[in-house]
Amino acid sequence: MTDYLLLFVGTVLVNNFVLVKFLGLCPFMGVSKKLETAMGMGLATTFVMTLASICAWLIDTWILIPLDLIYLRTLAFILVIAVVVQFTEMVVRKT
Repeated sequence: MTDYLLLFVGTVLVNNFVLVKFLGLCPFMGVSKKLETAMGMGLATTFVMTLASICAWLIDTWILIPLDLIYLRTLAFILVIAVVVQFTEMVVRKT
């Protein structure tokens, strides 16, 4: 019986297929009215993901692993993404 309860909780709360598909929908729906803005959002997202991945890999490889600070990975990656997003926003607003 507990297996069924765990399966139910996992299905409803953790692995809800419908809710998972809505995660990236808000930014898409907000800028997809015009083709130019949708393409700009797509390019900005691609740029942020690429740059954040490179920075996160460098920080992980050269700082966190050698200093045995692997438990700080999540926090470091969140900070990297936040910095790259802010940097991208500053560049976009300048142009």
